[in-house]
Amino acid sequence: MKILLIASLFCFSIGCQNPAANPLLAGPVYPMELHTPESLSIQVVRSNEYIDIINSTATTFSDSTLWINQRYSAQIPSLHAGKTIRVNLWTLRDSYGEQFNAGGFWRTGTPSLLILAEIQAEAGSPLIGLIVVGED
Repeated sequence: MKILLIASLFCFSIGCQNPAANPLLAGPVYPMELHTPESLSIQVVRSNEYIDIINSTATTFSDSTLWINQRYSAQIPSLHAGKTIRVNLWTLRDSYGEQFNAGGFWRTGTPSLLILAEIQAEAGSPLIGLIVVGED
């Protein structure tokens, strides 16, 4: 009985960890040469493992790439002028296939901070900085 309890606790503790990197799900490498100091009035507000991206501009960004902390990326749907989209931070992957640690109720580790958010309108175009609100 005691061995069964220990085995159960071991399996539970492994199941709650951040899964190892999956090279099959790897994203692109951050394009450092396309980084610019420019930013737009597009706010990024974190709510647990989600972010809301609020486009306060008159510009629509169609099928863009979202970059977080110069490492993680994900394709996002069209961000229409004056509209908001919600993105699950767990969908962000780095070039090794590792997920952004978004935290959540069942996670035991400290979630990663969201420090820098950028958007890339199309491959090869300069990155545009977004305004991260409320993240310490």
